[in-house]
Amino acid sequence: MDLEQQDKGVIAVVLKRFEHERYPKLQTFKANVENGGVLDDDALAYLEKILTDAHQVMAVVKRHPEYAALAKGALLMYEEIMSQSQLNSNKA
Repeated sequence: MDLEQQDKGVIAVVLKRFEHERYPKLQTFKANVENGGVLDDDALAYLEKILTDAHQVMAVVKRHPEYAALAKGALLMYEEIMSQSQLNSNKA
């Protein structure tokens, strides 16, 4: 299997996982912190795993820049959620 075929497989899996698992979970986290909540240890561990996975996928995104905007948007969403949780924690 050549690199292009591998990349297509990785992209398909990452997009499916994002659509069906990660994005819905992010929406839940975002709603929580927008309502003044903070991320618990499980949520923080989940976000840490996502960021670790994102670093591994970046090589594929570099080879396929058409996915760069989506990757950047997702990372910005993670950052916003974590930042808002920290602000909420500092207020408490």
